[in-house]
Amino acid sequence: MKLILFDVDMTLISSAGAGARALDAAMGELYGIEAAFRGVEFAGRTDRLITEEGLRRGGVEPTPGAVSGMRSAYLRHLARELASVRCTAAVLPGVPDLLESLDDRGAAIGLLTGNWKEGAFLKLAACGLDGRFMFGGFADDGRERAELVPNAVEGARLLTGKTFAPSDTWVVGDTPYDVSCGRFWGFETLAVATGPYDEEELAASGASGVVPDLTDTASISGLMTGDRRA
Repeated sequence: MKLILFDVDMTLISSAGAGARALDAAMGELYGIEAAFRGVEFAGRTDRLITEEGLRRGGVEPTPGAVSGMRSAYLRHLARELASVRCTAAVLPGVPDLLESLDDRGAAIGLLTGNWKEGAFLKLAACGLDGRFMFGGFADDGRERAELVPNAVEGARLLTGKTFAPSDTWVVGDTPYDVSCGRFWGFETLAVATGPYDEEELAASGASGVVPDLTDTASISGLMTGDRRA
């Protein structure tokens, strides 16, 4: 049995900028500051780090209380953004078939995402994927991606009764941050060029494999599970 940990944004889904709009709205609500998150790097980073940087840019000390307040306001605004008619959140190509194929091959499938846990499931629910994931690592668990891994791995163990070796574990994501996180723990990594980084940049980050998207179901699921059935 293999453990497959997926990033969310631009790996499984596109939330069409809902998260960035929600952060700006939260900052405006709490501090009356507009566009504090303009120019902040989002891809591959945790919501905790992103929030801290936005607060600093707005001249607000990122204390635990300030971060907690922003988290609550952000999640309220995120839910509204995702429910808005202007939001075009969508599952990325190949994802449903790949998840089904991995299930069929007996893989344990979880999340490893920089989103707050509630935010991740709000985004997945907007795309109809929230029921596919029962465990994961989230920004609630730490500031850096590598700090999120223990909770994801423990969730997999509790669900399956199996302790997964690093060689049996894959991280799937669209940024070098996902790759470096996986490599830090000795995991295999699959980088997908559906986000801001191209295949060459992802290959240079040291990924075990690089694909343009997740549409080649048989090859990708076979690579990660070792079950290369036709």
